[in-house]
Amino acid sequence: MEIEIKLLLNDPKQISELAQCRWPGALSVITRSDLGNCYFDTPDLALRRLDMGLRIRRSGEQREQTLKTRGRVVGGLHARPEYNVPIGSDHPDLSQFPETLWTPGQCQGIQQQLFAQFQTDFMRESARLRWQGSEVELALDKGQIHAGALSDPINELELELVQGDPAVLLDLTEQLMTAQPLRLGLDSKAARGYRLAGLQPEAEIVTQWADEPGALLHAWQRNEARLMAGELAAAEPLGRVLQAQSEQAPWMRALLSEFDLRPRQALTQLQADRRYGLAQLTLLRQLLSSDSE
Repeated sequence: MEIEIKLLLNDPKQISELAQCRWPGALSVITRSDLGNCYFDTPDLALRRLDMGLRIRRSGEQREQTLKTRGRVVGGLHARPEYNVPIGSDHPDLSQFPETLWTPGQCQGIQQQLFAQFQTDFMRESARLRWQGSEVELALDKGQIHAGALSDPINELELELVQGDPAVLLDLTEQLMTAQPLRLGLDSKAARGYRLAGLQPEAEIVTQWADEPGALLHAWQRNEARLMAGELAAAEPLGRVLQAQSEQAPWMRALLSEFDLRPRQALTQLQADRRYGLAQLTLLRQLLSSDSE
């Protein structure tokens, strides 16, 4: 089971290397890798309909195929079963994954139709951190998602639990957000790639939501992403989310006074404040706390 928190950088120059961040302990196993990832599916997106993601990752001469299956994404916390198998080809071999993942005949039927859908190419700096009895893998990713002539930037910092208590990821995220502006990332690279390639429609703007932390956080993140992508119709519902949040975060109010007139500029100013990501993290903590009760 892969459990990670995805954090988004406001500026690709914000963090140029992991050593720039304030970590609560010494980093070990620091590596740099130029990674190329090719994502596969069938013409009718059979894997996507099963909520699976399949890729082959290239690092130098090494190849590894990965299958991620149905999991859960809450705010910026991602938890999904993951299967990794070394492979000597640039085309996936589904028979190398556990048979229990497929119904009879399903594996062979999908295998025969697989083809490359899109690519992600990025530089990854990774390291390990031991803290509070747990071990966390850190990954700083910078690069591009490619789908034909289209591209989309990757500027992410991922914290993946190797062993220990998942709560450590939240505590570590809080320390990072306190030091510099970061925000929770909702979409995986694969989800973004499917949309960029036109294989999946853009996520809908959220106009109505329940009065509880999970729904509020989802509306916040989804409408934020749509507004940043240029969809001005997301400004009004995002403004409502932020107005509601400003009751617990009064510092937002001054910038929200400009939101109706200049929503994208005002959003950029809000994101530049370290308290913006911390407010998202507070909602995520509330959501996870209510789930555990």
